[in-house]
Amino acid sequence: MKEKEKSRQLRDALRRLIVANGTLKKAERPCGTPLTQVHAYALLELLEHGEMTVSALAEKLSIDRTNVSRLCSRMEKEGDLSRRVSKHDQRVKNIRLTRKGKSLAKRVDQSSVNYFEEMVGELGESTQEVISALECLENVMIGEKNEDE
Repeated sequence: MKEKEKSRQLRDALRRLIVANGTLKKAERPCGTPLTQVHAYALLELLEHGEMTVSALAEKLSIDRTNVSRLCSRMEKEGDLSRRVSKHDQRVKNIRLTRKGKSLAKRVDQSSVNYFEEMVGELGESTQEVISALECLENVMIGEKNEDE
């Protein structure tokens, strides 16, 4: 099989995976809430890492800082996030989840774990192979992204 055909197959497989995961559906998300995927991922990153800058969150999500800043403003208005001046640099504001935001993030975490738990049951012993293949693909994608910068 030629490289172009393999490239198309990989692209199409990834596209189908994203569609099958429900990422593009607005009404029904794997996180069990009507939140956008980026909103849910931001909650999970903040739950995992605690306090961070908007720039650090943007880097974790591989999204433009301006878009993450807008998301954070919405999250702040909804009471899920707070900002405070960094102890180390008065010019920098750190973001972190509020009590309400942590509660929402924990619901998203549990709901998404339940969603993927069903898949683990279906995959059985091949679960680790799938995880390894996805991690390999992620590393290739990250490597290509870093080469572009």
